[in-house]
Amino acid sequence: MSSYQPIDNDSQSWSSHDVLFGGSTDQERMIEQGAGITVLVFVSLTLLFSIINTHKSGAHFMLGLIITGFALCLGHLLRAWRNGDLDPKFKYFILTQTVLLTLLCIIANIYFWQ
Repeated sequence: MSSYQPIDNDSQSWSSHDVLFGGSTDQERMIEQGAGITVLVFVSLTLLFSIINTHKSGAHFMLGLIITGFALCLGHLLRAWRNGDLDPKFKYFILTQTVLLTLLCIIANIYFWQ
């Protein structure tokens, strides 16, 4: 048997969970949540702008759907991290995917409005 033990939500509170990047202070949790909200806003605006600019090309809408799919995958990874189902090594992968998703949204918006 492996030593894998998922975090039981009944036995530990949120304050005892390891936050994704940094320690477990309230300020660090607020930074993590602020970054998540920022990425969510970027993805939402990108999807909205891809729908608005669909009349130019159908590829705009497909790009918006692909970016939304990447955001859903990132959300699934974050949920698994918070549940304790992922190895701690994945936090750098999640950080990299978050930065790349934000850059992809910026580049897509430039492409939509050129």
